[in-house]
Amino acid sequence: MCVGCEVIDWRQHQEACQNFSHSCFRYPLNLSREILLMGEIFDYGELAQATVNAICNAGAWHRAVSIDLETKIEKKSDFLSGERLLGIGFARRAGGKVETKMLRLEDDTDEAEVKLLDEAAKWLYNVRPLLLLGYNISGYDYPLLALKVKWYDDRGRAACKEGEKPVFPREYWALKDALTRAFVLDMMHSLRYSMARHDGNTAKYRSLAYSVAHPMFAHVPLMRRKELADPDASVNANANTQGSGNADGQLPAGANAAAHGGLPLAGTDPAPPHKDKQMDKGKKLYEMWKTHDPSFESYLEGDVHDVLLLAEEIYGVKREKRE
Repeated sequence: MCVGCEVIDWRQHQEACQNFSHSCFRYPLNLSREILLMGEIFDYGELAQATVNAICNAGAWHRAVSIDLETKIEKKSDFLSGERLLGIGFARRAGGKVETKMLRLEDDTDEAEVKLLDEAAKWLYNVRPLLLLGYNISGYDYPLLALKVKWYDDRGRAACKEGEKPVFPREYWALKDALTRAFVLDMMHSLRYSMARHDGNTAKYRSLAYSVAHPMFAHVPLMRRKELADPDASVNANANTQGSGNADGQLPAGANAAAHGGLPLAGTDPAPPHKDKQMDKGKKLYEMWKTHDPSFESYLEGDVHDVLLLAEEIYGVKREKRE
């Protein structure tokens, strides 16, 4: 039911509500209510699974969006300091196929970055994402986007005369809606628990390069483009194919890849990815962007594409639900 217009059927609601800028037009599915109706939820893994199930059952998996940011990082203190966005990538299911959208910063200026955010907002406006997926999205992409929206706000208000209020385009509000209303699922945690159960080991933080090369996902049609900027990608691939756990890629008896817990497994002492390695990759990506290397977009596309497919694999999004 639409809280804003009190029309239960969504098709009737489209006809009844003429104010298309109203939030109820963009977000008709009450995900919180759907999740609560699914019964008791005991851990983070069950909550994530219930969220995915609710979206799929509503026929809205096309509104699950994988997102990734590439940024200009020159020193360690640049992380989450409002650093320059170099590119934004999106991936989602549309008509059963994976649709990707790569946006690239035109030049290293504030004006170009505002234009990049506007382009991202226009894409999000048409999709109205219910779920944002990413690898370490909660630790980097999401907080950085929040900083950028604040920066965008401040620029708009500073340009106004005393006593005036800034006027933002409707697409801009779609960006704010996506950040403040969509559910966020960090695949870094989903992957580490799923791989740990597959291998019979304790859960550890792993890179996305390690994850896409894991034998558990050998049958998934991933792009696997990490080697374009990540020197460790080929090392991870070799380690995994020679690796621990079941080499045939099957789950151990009684294990469920989707039912990963939200709390660390016993004996886990995880460490986040080392910033020196992130710096090396960041410098490589900046060089690719600066020289207009098409591998920059290819790398970005690979990340968002693969995270979407890994989410579908882990959470059991069946083919008929992907349409």
